[in-house]
Amino acid sequence: MVDPMVNQIEILMPLMGEGINEATLVKWLKKPGDKVSKSEPLLEVSTDKVDTEIPAPADGVLVATLAKEGDVVLINTIIGHISADGSAAVAMAAAPTGTRAITPITPITPKTAAIRLTVPPAASANTAVRSSPLVRKIARDLNVNLGYVPGSGLHGRITKIDLDGYVASGAHHRQAAALSGNGPAPGQFSAAPPMEALGKSARVQTQIINGRECLDKNPVRREKMTKMRRLIAEHMVESVRVSPHVTTVFEVDLHKIFEIREKHRTAFEAREGFKLTYTPFFIHAAVEAIKRHPVVNVSLDGDDILWKEDINVGCAVALANGLIVPVIKKAQDLNLTATARRLNDLVSRARTKKLMPEDVQGGSFSITNPGGFGSLTSNPIINQPQVAILGIGAVVKRPVVIDDAITIRPVMLISLTFDHRIVDGEGGANYLATLKQILENYSELPL
Repeated sequence: MVDPMVNQIEILMPLMGEGINEATLVKWLKKPGDKVSKSEPLLEVSTDKVDTEIPAPADGVLVATLAKEGDVVLINTIIGHISADGSAAVAMAAAPTGTRAITPITPITPKTAAIRLTVPPAASANTAVRSSPLVRKIARDLNVNLGYVPGSGLHGRITKIDLDGYVASGAHHRQAAALSGNGPAPGQFSAAPPMEALGKSARVQTQIINGRECLDKNPVRREKMTKMRRLIAEHMVESVRVSPHVTTVFEVDLHKIFEIREKHRTAFEAREGFKLTYTPFFIHAAVEAIKRHPVVNVSLDGDDILWKEDINVGCAVALANGLIVPVIKKAQDLNLTATARRLNDLVSRARTKKLMPEDVQGGSFSITNPGGFGSLTSNPIINQPQVAILGIGAVVKRPVVIDDAITIRPVMLISLTFDHRIVDGEGGANYLATLKQILENYSELPL
């Protein structure tokens, strides 16, 4: 965003994936006074999911770095400035970046996500936040500090709807308590403290026996969760709390897909440089079924249904210390080969920690494939704020009855876990029935 007063562009800490609210600034690749070009690597950031370089948002001169290397920074926080024409004084950057307050721009987050607000002193006047004059007037009349109000507009701009919702929730009373010294101090206010669900988990009682910590007389070794494992745990607990989960399971005959893959796999690998697996077939078919049952591709915002134009499929990838869900964007526009290419690229980069932030953003429907490890079926947890996740079971050959005759076929169990607030049992079953019909009658498309 360009500030017309000083012709500066803000550098923001980008969203690094669903459920990730902060990232570590590893290294500035430019120093104040250096010229930068749009899309040129500007800094390195890291989370337990992604290590990547962040490009410059515009051409110009880097005039300020507001976060130092090693800082853990909230997403959408202003971490520096670029002067579009080089006219701004580079002396700005001489400020002690390790000690000055970093002004966060509150991200647009799912209703269940943790929101941590760090309010700078200037916010108390309601002028240092993005909002309209009308919103600022209403806030003054209600004695509401806009620095506490999460904004849903561009770059965190606070709308009248945001303010009305904040007041309706009673949060302004907690704000007043904070400012009066009877609650969290400004800069410490937390609408939903990170890791709240884990913090409320029941604690077990251990004992020290012969100098060893034991649980029920069994020696244990205590180890803290990694940050990635904690984020996954918190996200899953919150998902189960918010969404009533229902799972339905269908059996699918895959003999046609087996025949198509066997016919084309050698030529496909020679042409594309990687193997044709069964997973692209499942993704492509799942997308075709979503086109007929778009209710599994929505999100809920209170009692509003958000119907999504694009089908962005998140594909869970197991890593050594957890999992990550890179996203195939606009999957509705891809044929089987394009789907396979996109999946191979994302999985390869996920396992080498070369994903970009945008690779793990924007999923609207998820697929998990525990069948690759031999699991026959699964009951996965929904990835909020989505409303459905497809589970792919192991493919096994076994006797089945076809036209009253017993034959051997490759079969697979598929499961759909869905949010019963929006998807009824009939809707979930209809989606899987359509997916089954597509997989069992798969047309041989050009590869």
